[in-house]
Amino acid sequence: MKSFTIFWKIFRSICIVQLILVAFKGVLSFSQLFYAGNILISCIDVIAYTLVFLFVYHGLSMLNYNYPDIPLSPKQKRSFNILYLLNFILIAFLFAQVVNSWWLVPFVFNSENISNKVWYTLAAQLLFSWVIFIIHLVFLAGMYQLRRFIYKNSIGSWYEQFDQKP
Repeated sequence: MKSFTIFWKIFRSICIVQLILVAFKGVLSFSQLFYAGNILISCIDVIAYTLVFLFVYHGLSMLNYNYPDIPLSPKQKRSFNILYLLNFILIAFLFAQVVNSWWLVPFVFNSENISNKVWYTLAAQLLFSWVIFIIHLVFLAGMYQLRRFIYKNSIGSWYEQFDQKP
């Protein structure tokens, strides 16, 4: 088995950061089920962040167990394809979260009238939505590359197995 290249080590660390951020936002969304007035929006948030979390977790497990040349099982392929398509829809959700946090920009950059505690909270909300969205775009591109890389290497190892002469 080959060791990870620098690219895949960076990708793994990005996945871990994304897992932490999405889990945090998911827990916050879950807590809003009990405190917020609109339960439907909180349920949609929980479902969306859960799907993003599952896809990132699936990507990490593919990287850990199938890299570089162990072929994916049919169940892994099916769940990857379903989650990959759903996460393209979730990009719209994450972008909507970014657009929804635009109202915080004047308060973050004009912080003369607000206390430091409130400023940190507003800046964190603004940054969380942006960072999760950007990392998720990078993650989707990386997952596509990982899937192609594993497929190419597993096909190559199958051909090498039959091309060798005793």
